[in-house]
Amino acid sequence: CVPTAEVVGKEFAETGITCNALSPAVVRTEMVAAMPDAQVKYMTDKIPMKRTGELSEIAAMICFMASPECSFTTGFCFDATGGRATY
Repeated sequence: CVPTAEVVGKEFAETGITCNALSPAVVRTEMVAAMPDAQVKYMTDKIPMKRTGELSEIAAMICFMASPECSFTTGFCFDATGGRATY
């Protein structure tokens, strides 16, 4: 996913500093909302969940990544692709 997160995560692990990454697929933004429906369908047809991600879903993942609940995770790339990364 993001080798930089892996390297930085490992380098600073003993200091308590964590470094993770987030890999989103197509997210419904103003830009995506302005695209023709056929183009959005073409992109979402490649996603097992057959839909775009929502900004609230990405924001929730980022909030988790920045929270104390994620303090034992470092050097990891979180997948927010609706299952696309499973194949």
